[in-house]
Amino acid sequence: MIGRLANDLGTYKRENDTGDIPKTVQCYMNKTGASETDACEYVNSMILTMWKKMNKEAHTSSFSRSFIDSAINIARMAMCMYMHGDGHSIQDPEIKNRIMSLIFKPVTIISTQHVMNRGLSSGEFASEN
Repeated sequence: MIGRLANDLGTYKRENDTGDIPKTVQCYMNKTGASETDACEYVNSMILTMWKKMNKEAHTSSFSRSFIDSAINIARMAMCMYMHGDGHSIQDPEIKNRIMSLIFKPVTIISTQHVMNRGLSSGEFASEN
């Protein structure tokens, strides 16, 4: 549900211009007479509600931990992809750079011991970033 709503928020303008089917935003506007801004806020509130339900379910579910983690990560990825518009079908340089960064650029991991050897406490190191 989070993926669907995040996609709708990120793509509704472009897809409306190309004659695609109405998305959640347009449906809410047509049903209630709300403005575009109010409809977007409503869809954001639906996403927040779904996150709360998903987080609660993650702590009480009988599903395996790997299944729960996968479901949560899919929702996170959808939020990341559609946070600044259509992150899937349009070649947006900002989103492309994020994906490239996640997949191809190495992440430097600095151990606490390395930080201590440099003469910094871990609290000082954290405040530098």
